[in-house]
Amino acid sequence: MKTAFTSAALASIISLASAHGYFQSPIARHPSDAYKSACGEQAYNNLNSDINNNIQGLEQLTATQSDFKAAECNLWMCKGLKYADNTANVHEYTPGQEVDMYFQIVAPHSGYANVSVVDTASNSVISANLTHWDQYALTSEPMRAEWQNFTVKMPEDLGSKCAEGGACVIQMHWDAPEAKQTYQSCIDFKMAGSAAKRSHARDMKV
Repeated sequence: MKTAFTSAALASIISLASAHGYFQSPIARHPSDAYKSACGEQAYNNLNSDINNNIQGLEQLTATQSDFKAAECNLWMCKGLKYADNTANVHEYTPGQEVDMYFQIVAPHSGYANVSVVDTASNSVISANLTHWDQYALTSEPMRAEWQNFTVKMPEDLGSKCAEGGACVIQMHWDAPEAKQTYQSCIDFKMAGSAAKRSHARDMKV
């Protein structure tokens, strides 16, 4: 019981110290059974109580947990959050569509940030900087509206790479070097290939 209490207390402390920010709209990934299976019960409990936790905090929390499967969890891909837990929240977009977003900053930490499209199979950026900030969530000045409310334009050159749910995410990547913390928030989406859209436009010509 003492060990269990200590672990739970540690999870709570890290959670309280790590409330920073997450996508509120569109709905982003959240933890459930697949996350718990891959990343362990402590990580699951931590994010389930505070989705804003940073990756370094999760690394520290899971380092000694026997049910943490590092490769399967893959904390540096959407904090390890899984598509399998979020199939009900797959957003559908079209190439060139403008999407309004709300990223709630719970506690600012000076750094830089970008919103990009990431291929989930390779954890690689396939469309960089849908929007970005060289200076983000600065603690030296009042909160700027554009840090939380912004619009991105969906890329038009991805073909069919994101045609199926789970293949791609829109990822907010916020790094705060002074705090030595990184925050990620991922939105599942699917988007029909832009090539198909152009073919349709040609077919409509008279």
